[in-house]
Amino acid sequence: MARTINDIQQSIITDLKANFPNLSVSKFAEWRLWTYMVAAAIHAFEVILDLFRQEVDDLTTKITAGTKLWYAEMCYRFQNGHTLVFDKATSQFYYEQDDPDSRIVKVVAVNEGYKTVSIRVAKTDPEGRIVPLSEDERKNLADYFDTIHTTGIPTTIVSTTADTIRYNLNVYYDPSVPSSAVRENVAQALEEFKTSLSFDAVFYAQRLVDAVMHAKGVVTVKVAALEHKTSTETNYTPVDVRAELAAGYFDYADDNTLTLTSIQSL
Repeated sequence: MARTINDIQQSIITDLKANFPNLSVSKFAEWRLWTYMVAAAIHAFEVILDLFRQEVDDLTTKITAGTKLWYAEMCYRFQNGHTLVFDKATSQFYYEQDDPDSRIVKVVAVNEGYKTVSIRVAKTDPEGRIVPLSEDERKNLADYFDTIHTTGIPTTIVSTTADTIRYNLNVYYDPSVPSSAVRENVAQALEEFKTSLSFDAVFYAQRLVDAVMHAKGVVTVKVAALEHKTSTETNYTPVDVRAELAAGYFDYADDNTLTLTSIQSL
């Protein structure tokens, strides 16, 4: 992890004082300015190294067959309606044509069970709503994984109607931002949160709150109620910390409650 500029500078100053005890003690001495410039350059280099290391780690994890990230990445690479070709030189399957429009999978959740991997997926409709794959699309994806996945580890492809999250939120906002704008900002934040879940098929209550907190104009949030149900359930279950998403993704209920209150009224 990259050291701070101050840490690097102090290390340089300590070494210089040990080797050159007669240096000026003035905080505005020219040599101190040079130590800052050198420290800033070293810090920038260490930040670049951290970014490079993270990029290498991410790529290594993605290309390691059998990991959760690998299954998720392969879902996103799936091209519906295209035929896989085997490359003898690399011993890998690939598509002869790169067709982004055929990459229909937009939401992925991967769970490991006993000697099996469950993959829950969904796509988006023309209006941008998250919807299940058709049966033909689901079957094509299953055939795709039967071709590329690790031998001996069966995969199950699930694509069902979204789980439902119902919320009752009290949002306290800065009155310098119009309440109508705050409401729009919160609505946008909630929509972005819905499509940004990780691939572990888990809804975390705190992350929803964090998403709302980042909306412009929001000062704080109080959760009056937060509930969840699957597509096969009739009644909602309260969400304390987390909820397992049977579909791997969720949509919001039609009867949510969002109350805006100026922070000045408290």
